[in-house]
Amino acid sequence: MTGSDRVTTDLPADRPLREWPLEQLAEQATLHASDASALAALMQEVRHRRGAPAKALEARIARMIADGTAAAAAPVDPTVRLRATLAAAGREIAVLRARLAALDPAGVASDRDAAYRRLYLTPDAPAWLLTEIRRAYRRRYHPDTAADQQQRRRSEEVFKRAEADFAAIEKLRGS
Repeated sequence: MTGSDRVTTDLPADRPLREWPLEQLAEQATLHASDASALAALMQEVRHRRGAPAKALEARIARMIADGTAAAAAPVDPTVRLRATLAAAGREIAVLRARLAALDPAGVASDRDAAYRRLYLTPDAPAWLLTEIRRAYRRRYHPDTAADQQQRRRSEEVFKRAEADFAAIEKLRGS
């Protein structure tokens, strides 16, 4: 048997999406929200997965299928469909915000981590990364590097804010 005669299938025919991670399945569900057959195939694969994220994705795909069957019954104006999608996204955001508020009711973590967020860092960032990012901010936003006066003022504002944030991080870390 030569290499061209041999037929190999890496994935079983009953579950062609077995190797896909949940994130990819969720992305495909979003991309193909109006395609009932694609959603059904994604739903079939997600049902084989275990864990809370899989169950949440299964519920989300089920809602998409239900929304799609209602939409397939009567033609819908694209504007109406977009508004419905935005309303669903708004509801999902509200649920996620409520879950986040339940995890940190006093907002303590958000106040403490504000300096990290403004610099696009996480609190567990290593010290060497902080040093390199601080150098990069200094190179990019130092007022002396700006050509015109307006750009110089903007650079100075950003530079001072970044330096204050780096000082706050150092204080938090006890450096």
